[in-house]
Amino acid sequence: MPRGALATALPLVAALVCACATNNEESKGPDSDSGAAALAHDDSSSPEATPEPEPESTTPEEPPKPAEPPKPAWQPREEDRITPHQPLENVATMAPFFDRLAEIDDARASGAKLDKPIVRVVHLGASMIGSDDLPGILREKFQTRFGDGGAGLVLLQRYMPNYIHRWVKLTASGWDHCYIAYLCKKDGHYGLGGTTFWSDGGARTLIETRKHELGDEVSRFELWYTDNPQGGKLSLRVDNDEPVVLETRADELADRYHEIDVEQGPHKIEVKAKGGGRVRAYGVLLETDGPGLVWDQFSMLGSFTKRLLGLDPEHIAGQIKHRDPDLIAFTYGGNDLRRVANKKLSGEQYKDEYVQVIERVRAGKPEAACLIIGITDRGKSLTFTILPEHVETIVEAQRAAALQTGCAFFDTYKAMGGAGSLKKWLRMKPPQAAGDLKHLNHRGRVVFGGWVYDAIVAGYVEHRTKTAGS
Repeated sequence: MPRGALATALPLVAALVCACATNNEESKGPDSDSGAAALAHDDSSSPEATPEPEPESTTPEEPPKPAEPPKPAWQPREEDRITPHQPLENVATMAPFFDRLAEIDDARASGAKLDKPIVRVVHLGASMIGSDDLPGILREKFQTRFGDGGAGLVLLQRYMPNYIHRWVKLTASGWDHCYIAYLCKKDGHYGLGGTTFWSDGGARTLIETRKHELGDEVSRFELWYTDNPQGGKLSLRVDNDEPVVLETRADELADRYHEIDVEQGPHKIEVKAKGGGRVRAYGVLLETDGPGLVWDQFSMLGSFTKRLLGLDPEHIAGQIKHRDPDLIAFTYGGNDLRRVANKKLSGEQYKDEYVQVIERVRAGKPEAACLIIGITDRGKSLTFTILPEHVETIVEAQRAAALQTGCAFFDTYKAMGGAGSLKKWLRMKPPQAAGDLKHLNHRGRVVFGGWVYDAIVAGYVEHRTKTAGS
């Protein structure tokens, strides 16, 4: 190239280099590196540039855990799929009792141990539950289904022919007694069964388990008695063991309980008043290890409902608290019909009396479930003719009392067929009512007891079905 041409080209090249540098500076962003650095590091636009392959994981992935299968919903037994003849009213109030039934039901199926393996029912009433007929039917059905918890609380003596306990053999003599229907104890300590017994010496009670399918075993005896200022000595003897002697003298009247554990099986217990003062007692409790159910019954022949207000409030609260029932059932009202018939009692007055009775008895365990079993149809009460409107007055008052106190209600009158149904039951072949136009006979009570059982079990199934997924 001629020297002149080279001299001419050099300024032109320099100008081009300056122009490129200027353009690169202008293209920098506020946070970018210098152009040289950018050129040195940015090779992403190069067609030969390829991303580095990601290293393979050396830890194998755990397979996903299979989802736990949903727990099967509770299913009732086939024999529990019952459509009751007459369902319970206010059945939701029975939930505490149903929950306890569920506990022992599941424990019997699984063999699990329970802190409270016995479900307890206390059934109070007048002659409708006499001779342990209706309660015995219910006890047999519930113990067959949910397990035999034992005979329950047995009074020291038959204070009248109406009192029978079909699960034990009771032999007693020498006891004086006071029965609540006569309000003969001003201190109000009649015991849970409504009768207190005493002796200055020589009285004796022998209670033996019977040899039949239910109630033929016991693992725990408990004597219910009192300390009192005139107290003497009480002797307890199980089978042929050495007697245990209790001293009952104390400064004031107070309820006491003495427990004796035995190997579960058939047993007998003897209670004797040994003298040295006046002993006072109520009865003896028999229970098994469970799981199972106990159905105590205390029939009070001829008693008005309001007679239970003769119980000292603290005394009966203490007895209920100690017995710890899961259900308290009331079956009163038949004797109160004559007070309606002679216009000395209105429905509202009777409802108020019943509410007071329920509240007094439940005070020892307010959370216990409660069931009012309504009266049957009747045609007589003493010498009074009982009309349908008299029965219906009591029935509606009982229903209202149940609502007010949070109890379930079984409408026996409606279940029987309403007005005049007792006479129809009397004309059945064979008859299912007694000729006194007051009571059902045993056949009728078998039907009645079956209805009550079915109503309770249907409520239990409904409750468990609703709560199975909760």
